[in-house]
Amino acid sequence: MGTLLVISEQEKKLVRVVPSERQMRHQKLEFYGFLHFTVNTFTDREWGDGTESPSVFCPEHFDAEQWAETLAASGMRGAILTCKHHDGFCLWPSRYTAHTVAASPFRCGNGDVVREVSEALRKYNLKFGIYLSPWDRHEPCYGKGTQYDDFFVGQLTELLT
Repeated sequence: MGTLLVISEQEKKLVRVVPSERQMRHQKLEFYGFLHFTVNTFTDREWGDGTESPSVFCPEHFDAEQWAETLAASGMRGAILTCKHHDGFCLWPSRYTAHTVAASPFRCGNGDVVREVSEALRKYNLKFGIYLSPWDRHEPCYGKGTQYDDFFVGQLTELLT
């Protein structure tokens, strides 16, 4: 004789949980790159601490299209770029800090790695995602509640617009 299975209302709700269309589209991407490129690329250190001079960021042969072409050729469907890691160095010219590519020799201070990577990925029909570290070892207002929240949201807004 079989056992009677009693399902609670909570369990009935959980059984009806299914991925959204957006989540399904994301899962179908399957193979993605994660690009991490910052000042510690040039300091030979695994972890940046926020004291690095922007002047060390000086890629001589940076080619975002080469990256995108390689990602596409490998079968990847997109990439996430670490736009700012915990060292606080921004790969775009943020108006919220001087710790950016704008203070580096890269493209004579007129570079924008985020824009270049975004445009290159678009050209190769690849999705583009950003990673913006919530920890910022360079920013003096880090950990100061609303002050840092506003700083972080400002940088996030820059990246998303």
